[in-house]
Amino acid sequence: MRPLLQLRPREPRLWFGGGRLRVSFSPLILFSFPYVRSLTPLCDAELGSEASRAAEASRVEAQRLKEEAEASRAEALRWKEKAEACQVETRRWEQKAKESEAEVTRAAEASSAVQTVLETEIGEHEALKRAALSTCEALEVEGVQSGSSLGSRLIALSSQMRERLRGALHTGVKRALAVISSHYVGVDLPAISDGYVLPDDDEEADAAVTKLMEAAEGPGTALATLFEEEVVPPLPSAGAEGPEP
Repeated sequence: MRPLLQLRPREPRLWFGGGRLRVSFSPLILFSFPYVRSLTPLCDAELGSEASRAAEASRVEAQRLKEEAEASRAEALRWKEKAEACQVETRRWEQKAKESEAEVTRAAEASSAVQTVLETEIGEHEALKRAALSTCEALEVEGVQSGSSLGSRLIALSSQMRERLRGALHTGVKRALAVISSHYVGVDLPAISDGYVLPDDDEEADAAVTKLMEAAEGPGTALATLFEEEVVPPLPSAGAEGPEP
């Protein structure tokens, strides 16, 4: 007599559900206890192997995530250091900008002061040029024109003044000898023209000259006043203005 039902039991099916490894069995297998007993070690080994692989994968993933987190922290620290360095550099450039601004302000003030001094110097220079030209014209200095430089005017004026002083000296001495000759007939003018008659000792000679100059001070001033009009040019009028350069 053939059995009523001969079915071959299916292999158990392994699957994951709810985060766990699950095993499904055919209902027919439940009636085959020897088969179940033989399947138990297989299931245990499969479950252990799968759990080990899952645990290893989890460990590897955790290690990877840890390394990524450490790399992210290192990158964040590097960017933080860069940001701090940029802040320090920004403060340094701000300080330089303030110093440059202060330097520009000082330079502007100094430039303004120099400009004021320069304008004053130019004004004084122009006034000196006009005074020099006026003096040259008053003393009838030759070779000086209105367009001449201040240096050429002063050189010409110095030469002219030297000649005028030399002429005044010669005129004064000649006038003095003439006055002496008018008072004393037979005066030996060539002997007088040799100069003082003094002692040989230097100290005695200096003392004698000093005494003679003191004695001649008053009379000499009075005599010089008589010849001022011949030697000294008249002063310019008070209302006269210097010529334009």
